[in-house]
Amino acid sequence: MFTRCRLLLACAALVALPASVSQAQAPKPPIRGLISMGAYKFVGAGGDPVNTLTPIEKKRGIFSGIVIVASWAQLQPTPGAPIAAGNVIDQALDKVRGYNQRNPQKPLAVKLRIWGGWAAPDWAKSIGGGTPINTTHKNKPRTVGRFWSPPYRKAWAALQTQLAERYDNHPLIREVAITSCMSYTAEPFFLPVNEPLVMNPLIANGYTGAAYRFCLSNAIDDYAAWKRARLVFPFNPLRAEPTQTPGMGDPAFTEQVMLACRDAIGVRCVFDNHDLDNNLAKPLLPIYGYMKELGPEIEFQTACASPAHLIETVRFGAYYGATGIELYQDYGGFPYVSNTVLKRLAALLEGNAPPDSVNPPGPSAPCPKPATSQAP
Repeated sequence: MFTRCRLLLACAALVALPASVSQAQAPKPPIRGLISMGAYKFVGAGGDPVNTLTPIEKKRGIFSGIVIVASWAQLQPTPGAPIAAGNVIDQALDKVRGYNQRNPQKPLAVKLRIWGGWAAPDWAKSIGGGTPINTTHKNKPRTVGRFWSPPYRKAWAALQTQLAERYDNHPLIREVAITSCMSYTAEPFFLPVNEPLVMNPLIANGYTGAAYRFCLSNAIDDYAAWKRARLVFPFNPLRAEPTQTPGMGDPAFTEQVMLACRDAIGVRCVFDNHDLDNNLAKPLLPIYGYMKELGPEIEFQTACASPAHLIETVRFGAYYGATGIELYQDYGGFPYVSNTVLKRLAALLEGNAPPDSVNPPGPSAPCPKPATSQAP
């Protein structure tokens, strides 16, 4: 059992790095401020994301970072294949490098997010079962693999080893999203347990709540090859068993994994959640409270593409300790927000806003994700 005392000692040891530690061994700086969520529109049956900086070009001098998105299928179409030079990550990094040359006053840092789950290659989806699992999620046919199983995780960890060898020391890539155990979204702790067309096929192919818990508890190990980049772990209350009424889930399990992450890698463990709204869903309140208690780095992604109450939502995130917040660049998103407002929100997260501006605002009307969103 991890204790908070152990956490404090571990973090203190990493914060107080001795002078003899080389820069190559030190954690990379975090991304603080507004972050573009990157490419969440995709093309083709495989769900290939299309990275573009077109929306952010009109918001120069405001954003601190951008997410580069790639699918496992794009990077490794055959088992064990080496990651090719000039791949989709390299292409997106070239775009960021060009942007930074044109905007040296506020260059972009990069968070790398690799989609597994439904965006994994068919060979990975077939590990341990011979064929991908056919499911239907929100009325969309989706095939997935046995994402909870050790053989699948072994292949995923091998991919991360290749990625770390290529990008851990890359100057633009500051953060890497943990997406081990993901199924239908880039949130490892999300599983649609209330959808029989998802859960019945998974259970028929060996899924158990215990196996899913084991996967989540050990996800940080899949990223052991990353030594300098910060690892951004999205958290939700655990829901692991089929139910029509998910309720509060199991926040205690989630908090245990959060603490274990900080205990394992200290300040490089960045807490994350993708449902930020100032009318926060009740099951998330203990998770947000625990994040605030343990402290930075903390990042959020807005639950809605275009919150009508965006200012209040970002203020709410700042109140809970957010150091970075992702905004949608698709489905409406920040392209429809004035530069004046965005600069105000960026200042809030970068520590350049008046202290009273982070007082928690009152709740606004709920803002669900748009029905047209295909975002994983």
